[in-house]
Amino acid sequence: MSAALTTPLAALDNPGQDLARRTVCIKVQRSRLGNSRKVSAAKVEVDTDKTLLRISKRLFDCNEYKAISNFDAEVSNYLEAVCLPFEKGIHLCPPPLLQQVDHKLKEFAERRPALVEAFLSVYPDLCAQAPERHRALHDPRDFPSVADVRQAFSFSWRYVSFGVPDKLREIAPELWDEERTKAAQLLTNAAEEAQQVMRTALAELVQHLAERLQTTDEGKPVRLHKSAVSNLLDFLDTLDFRNVTNDADLKRLADEARALLTGVNMKDLKSTGDLRQRVREGMQQIATQLDSMLVSKGRKIRFDEEKVGSRLCVGSYFDA
Repeated sequence: MSAALTTPLAALDNPGQDLARRTVCIKVQRSRLGNSRKVSAAKVEVDTDKTLLRISKRLFDCNEYKAISNFDAEVSNYLEAVCLPFEKGIHLCPPPLLQQVDHKLKEFAERRPALVEAFLSVYPDLCAQAPERHRALHDPRDFPSVADVRQAFSFSWRYVSFGVPDKLREIAPELWDEERTKAAQLLTNAAEEAQQVMRTALAELVQHLAERLQTTDEGKPVRLHKSAVSNLLDFLDTLDFRNVTNDADLKRLADEARALLTGVNMKDLKSTGDLRQRVREGMQQIATQLDSMLVSKGRKIRFDEEKVGSRLCVGSYFDA
């Protein structure tokens, strides 16, 4: 794939420049047949102002379709666990994890078609059942042909660079400069959110482990699941790659959490009271420090999709 003609933003003296240098933008696109349609309020008898109503119907209730939805959620969960947030469908991947992520996406791409075909195999029956189930709300136009439905499902990804097209500088230099500044600010905001996401993730993991190491009112140990430890260790294993903002405080607290678990096995952690207490107290102290470092949970950076899209150009990630 040829490099896009863009001016990279990494050259700007901006807090987001490290994010541009240390991550790759992956644009993941998925589509599937929609399972809801709007219903005219005129078809519903209810004692209220119908202009205030928004009514929809589900086309079908189908396990095969749910399997595709669950699969897509699995893809999203994986990307959120490995990459960093940017905009819906766009993920920031640290270069050391790029090969791993690309391999996983290829694996997802191989698995999804079988789920789609399983749904298509029952789709004709769903169409046949629709008149009886929808009755007065049935509309045969809601159910396209199998061939058209197959085309509604897709899964793809590509690597994009973040910058302002150089062609804009030739056409409107002042506008190009404005857009370049805006794009740099978006990266700064993204860097801030990436930092908060990493801090929040570690806070939740250490807090959860601390809670699982408590005792009940009867003095018995709370049941400790292996995942409470393994999930934290998995996070710590990739932290150095994902800490693209060079968050020194995050690294310090992560190292403390790692030290608490070094040389500790699950059997002893479940059965040795002194060990449980030491690890619990240590994790709780880390969680408390992380909580003081987090911004208000009400603040959630999300960029306008149209604006972001105007600055994403297909090309080599080395442009960024």
